Amino acid sequence: MSGYVNANREAIIQVAIVGASKQLKSVRAIIDTGFTGDLTLPRDVIDKLGFTLRGFQRVILGDGSVQYFEMFVGVVVWDGQMREAEINAAETGSLVGVGLLEDYKLEVEGRPNGEVRITPLPASLSNTV
Repeated sequence: MSGYVNANREAIIQVAIVGASKQLKSVRAIIDTGFTGDLTLPRDVIDKLGFTLRGFQRVILGDGSVQYFEMFVGVVVWDGQMREAEINAAETGSLVGVGLLEDYKLEVEGRPNGEVRITPLPASLSNTV
């Protein structure tokens, strides 16, 4: 999987999300290594995809404050495979967290228009502590 670094120095990738009625939606998402969850999406995108609210998730933000986010379960196409993901509704844009990056290597060329690469870790590396 690949993406790019934008002019704001954000690592961007496209993520395909499978809606409740099996419709496919592609969203541009920022990779946020400070976010330990899977994915955030704006509420209007979640509503269009037809996801059902599963509960609320307690989140500690970067400034130390605590907030509760609506949590949904959906399916993303990740590395060519269907994968279940926890999706938090957020007022911001779409974010990919470290949860989706589990068992993958992230490489970012730290400059505008730099390349972003996400590759699977070898099985022997992904299971080590």
